[in-house]
Amino acid sequence: MKIKLFLFLCILSVFFGCSNDDQINKLKTGSIEISVLFNNSNEPIFDAEISIVNLSEKSITGVDGRATFEKIEEGNYEITAKVPFSDIILKDNVIVEHDKITFLTIYFDHPNSVTPADVDLDVLLDTSYKSLVDDNIFGAMGYSTIWGDIGVDILTSNLSVNFPPINNLNNYDYNPSNRNIEEIWINHYKMIRHTNLGIEAIEDAKFTTELNTNEDVAMAEFKFLRALTYFNLVKLFGSPVVVKSTNLDESQSNVQSQLKTYDLIIEDLIFAQNNLTSSNTNNRASIAAAQALLGKVYMQMAGFPLLQAEKYQKALEQFNKLEGKFSLATNYSDNFNLENSNNNEVLFKVDFKLPNDITSKSWDWFFWGPKGDTQMDVLLLTEGFIKSYFENEDDFNNIQFPLKVEDKRFFENIASFTIEGGISNNSTQVEDWRPYKLSENYYKGNSFHLPILRYADVLLMIAEAENAINGPSSKAYNAINEVRRRAYGNLENDIPSNLNQQELLDLILNERCKELCYEGHRKDDLIRTQKLQDIIDRLNTDNIDNKKNYEPHKYVLPIPQLELELNSNAVQNPGY
Repeated sequence: MKIKLFLFLCILSVFFGCSNDDQINKLKTGSIEISVLFNNSNEPIFDAEISIVNLSEKSITGVDGRATFEKIEEGNYEITAKVPFSDIILKDNVIVEHDKITFLTIYFDHPNSVTPADVDLDVLLDTSYKSLVDDNIFGAMGYSTIWGDIGVDILTSNLSVNFPPINNLNNYDYNPSNRNIEEIWINHYKMIRHTNLGIEAIEDAKFTTELNTNEDVAMAEFKFLRALTYFNLVKLFGSPVVVKSTNLDESQSNVQSQLKTYDLIIEDLIFAQNNLTSSNTNNRASIAAAQALLGKVYMQMAGFPLLQAEKYQKALEQFNKLEGKFSLATNYSDNFNLENSNNNEVLFKVDFKLPNDITSKSWDWFFWGPKGDTQMDVLLLTEGFIKSYFENEDDFNNIQFPLKVEDKRFFENIASFTIEGGISNNSTQVEDWRPYKLSENYYKGNSFHLPILRYADVLLMIAEAENAINGPSSKAYNAINEVRRRAYGNLENDIPSNLNQQELLDLILNERCKELCYEGHRKDDLIRTQKLQDIIDRLNTDNIDNKKNYEPHKYVLPIPQLELELNSNAVQNPGY
């Protein structure tokens, strides 16, 4: 019997750490079968994360509430169960005996939990938003670093640090069995499962809400989050599997299609626009956030690989709805400063709440920060990116302080100093400079947020779409100059007015690079405008001893081998 699509979210052991098969066969091993149930009803709890303490073994309970571990060496083990939609972690012990199955049932009686029969919309919505900070979505191993800005002309890996996940993806050395790629896939589909669960609960009128949450608004929020998640997947993997139900019996009707994915994203965002509110907080979905996201979706469809040029006009229609309602923050830094984060520029953000005690710097969302002030110094800046902020090449070649940089974004985005013994020292060696945006809040011990949608991004997309439709028009010039005037604080740095269409596009992309760095947009921009190959060729020419192993098919990641094994209908991306 074929294992059904998406079953891995219910029964898959998502982490690997098994020993060599021959070695295991020599050991005396047994199996553990764990059931997680509600204490008052014996109903199974699926998607609970089960861990064997001191072993790198984890699994997810299936729809029957069970998870199984095989070939576990004889001994006494502590088991933990993290129940979904709750911070509660349950613990118990088991004794594994040779050639025997040890059965363990863990009971859970906490009221704030979610099952298919009783969905608390408030808990599920809160959990879904919090899930955006997970690794491989927008967290440390997520879109802004792993995909968005690494492997191109902004960030590169620090070869002196042995950190394979970054090094491999930076150099395009990955295959369908890559663990990080599997986890990117899994975590995104866990998020989609959450949103589908909420959507179905509302459709079936099987939900509760203590906050009197409006069901149409909740439905719109779930669909916004599902669209955002699928937008990640379609850019990352090209042709993801479209899953619109939590019912495993319907898995055979799921399709793997780029166009079908975009169709669902558009459908969800149109529904979201029609049912969301004009929220005063930008960490929840709103009408404006749905409009901006739909515009970005149309922009990506207009470019490579779909090349649906008519979507530029559709993108402009969405962005025009935002003009006059939003504006740039007075200071560029306000977008990344927690105290000023609820400004009129950030349309949607993801909040990161730091633990109460991070004095040991043990909490590692950041892979970057000033040299000497981070344990995760795995990301470096490319020389070309640093140089792009200098108007005069001599000022770059002969670094002197104070730096002669007119673009104020430089000082937010680049740490031109090192930290030694808690003391900041300016460095004239650009190889010591590091990415800086966002990290200042973290290293001061503050919670922070990652902007996902900003009005500056909208303005630069207006310029790009207008240029694609009408060439260098006044609308395009005005949009990009609005961004530059904040960056330079004057009108003297407006772009030249005699550019042709290609020259203006190149300038827009350069502006996006400096304005939106570390926010996860660069690689999408280069793919959409068919410039990724040229950029990588240039990088390889300049770094002949450390060339990227890029090939044209690697503009998307491979479909994980895990999915191919579980889903007989799944098809691998060409070239892998």
